[in-house]
Amino acid sequence: MKKVFTVLLLSLAMYSCTPEDQCGTVTAWDIDADGNYNVYIDGTKHNVMASTWYDSNVGDYLCLRY
Repeated sequence: MKKVFTVLLLSLAMYSCTPEDQCGTVTAWDIDADGNYNVYIDGTKHNVMASTWYDSNVGDYLCLRY
């Protein structure tokens, strides 16, 4: 049982967000004057690729990896 718990714990650690990742709820999105695609996660602005911007909807949970 202890081995199963250890394997489960390690699996969760591998697939969870790292400190460099930005995870949260999309609160807004826009395109700035320079043509950059921006997504706001919990109110914090993040510059993203166009494909991420198109797939993001307000209220979605999003995790950006840097």
